[in-house]
Amino acid sequence: MKKNLVLSAIFVLIAAQMLFAHDPRSVAKTFSHSMEVEGAGKLTLTYKSLHWNEPAYMNMKTNAQLRQRVNAVIWKKIGKLDAGFDVVLAGVQVPKGSYDFGINFDDKDNFTIILGAGGKDISIPLTTASDSPLVTYLTFDLRPTDSPDTFTVEGRGGKFRASAEMKVPYLSSHDHKDGKEEHKHEDKPAAKKP
Repeated sequence: MKKNLVLSAIFVLIAAQMLFAHDPRSVAKTFSHSMEVEGAGKLTLTYKSLHWNEPAYMNMKTNAQLRQRVNAVIWKKIGKLDAGFDVVLAGVQVPKGSYDFGINFDDKDNFTIILGAGGKDISIPLTTASDSPLVTYLTFDLRPTDSPDTFTVEGRGGKFRASAEMKVPYLSSHDHKDGKEEHKHEDKPAAKKP
């Protein structure tokens, strides 16, 4: 009885030490990027900025079983995508809704965004380049382009830069109702430069 009590006390002390010993400097930080489209809603990407570990990546790249486990368990859910309107990412329809946000990769350094909801996954292929300076933490960016209905989603980690074009159908040239009035969006030609 006394032995069990001592073992229990030791176990509780070790568990408490592990619980309170975490260093916030070594835990992935949460970042978020948002875009609001008047009349349509808001799109927010929230994700954990994972630390880049080149030796671990190379090991996962050459070990298919390990890569599959990491893709399925760790990288598949690193954040959320809350879309208040429909988007088209790299030609793939993404309906308005809330999704688990993740990434995965293959042995040829092809990266994919994985959006999960209701037990179904949507895979969005990314265009990947490996010519970037080293980025030690995973980062994503959402930025406008020259077209009013087109944006770029870009992820960076290690030497990789992976991106996809994101179209917002609500902003394309068409008629629609936004609850108040019917109006038409039209792409205007770019101003001529002198």
